[in-house]
Amino acid sequence: MGHEMVSIDCQAAQWVERMNRPVLDSDTAADFDIWILKDPRHVESYARLLALWQSEELDAALSDKTWSLRPSNDDGDAKPRGLRGLRRMSWARVAPAAAAICMVAAICVAAPRWLEEQSEFSTGHGQTRTVVLQDGSTIRMDAETRVAARITPWSRDVELVQGEAFFDVAHERLRSFTVETGNARISVLGTAFDVDRIDKDTRVIQVYRGLVSVEAGVGRQWRLPAGSGLELVGERVRSLTRVHGERPGWMEGWLEANEMPVSQLVRKLNRISRRPVELADPALGELLVTGRFPTDDPEAVLEAIAAIHELTWRDAGGRYVLGRQG
Repeated sequence: MGHEMVSIDCQAAQWVERMNRPVLDSDTAADFDIWILKDPRHVESYARLLALWQSEELDAALSDKTWSLRPSNDDGDAKPRGLRGLRRMSWARVAPAAAAICMVAAICVAAPRWLEEQSEFSTGHGQTRTVVLQDGSTIRMDAETRVAARITPWSRDVELVQGEAFFDVAHERLRSFTVETGNARISVLGTAFDVDRIDKDTRVIQVYRGLVSVEAGVGRQWRLPAGSGLELVGERVRSLTRVHGERPGWMEGWLEANEMPVSQLVRKLNRISRRPVELADPALGELLVTGRFPTDDPEAVLEAIAAIHELTWRDAGGRYVLGRQG
C-alpha cells in the first residue's frame, strides 16, 4: 500500500489502454507478457482496471457528449487536472482517445492528489473505535487494534496490522473490498464480517452477512457464507459453524468463545483487562472453551474457565494467574 502500488496501477492503466487498441503488434504483446508475469500484483492491478475499462459505468460516462479533453484553470495555466480539468467540446472529435485519457490521466496524474485516500487508525488498551471510510464502509475496531486503509476508484484495500475489527462493507458491483492479515486475504463486494489477528500465526474470520472469499497461500481458498467462520493457525484450518447474530459479541461487551483455546481467550482478555492474565503452565493454553463471558469482569471469566476444566486462579498482586488445582 502506498506509492509503489500507485506506480503499479499507473503501469496497469497504460497497458489496459494499449492492449485494447484496434491494432496490436507482436512486440507490444511480448512486452505485455513480460510485464504481467513479473509481479503477481501486476496481474491483480491489470484485472481490476480492465474490469473498470469494460464497465457500464465508464461507458455511460464516455457517452456523455459534453466531455472535452482541454484542461482549463482560472489563471490560464494549462497543467492537467485529470477528470476535473475536462471542459466541453464535440464528442465525435475525442471518442478514440477519451477512454485512455480519462483512465491514464486520472491514475497517473491525479491519483496521488485526489483519487486516493490512505488512512491509518488505531485503538489503545481497553478502547474501541468506529471509523467510516470514503466509500461508506465502516470498521469497528476492538482494543489494541491497528488498521491501514487505501481507497481508490478501482480498489478498496485494508490491512489489519494487529487486533480485531468488524467490517461492514458498502456493496459495490465493481470494486471488491479486501482485508490483508499477513497470512490470509479476505475479499468481498458487500457484507459484514469480523477478523481477529490473534498472534503472528492465528487468524479467526467470522461472517455475519453475505459471503466472503478467504485465501491463505497458493491453492488454499475458501468461500464462507453468513453464519460460518474459519480459524487459521499456521497450516492448520478449523471450520466454525456457530456464528450467530448480526455482529460479534465483543461489540456489546461480551467475549464469545466457540471451542476457543484458552490461550486465545487470555490474549483477547488481556486487550481490555486492567490486570494481565497469565498461565502458570503454557500447556493450559491448548484447552478448549465454549461460552459467553462479560468483558468487564475478568475474574468472572477466570472463574468460568476454572470451573470448566477444574483449574484454579489467584490474584498475584497486579496480575491474575490461572493454574492447575493442587
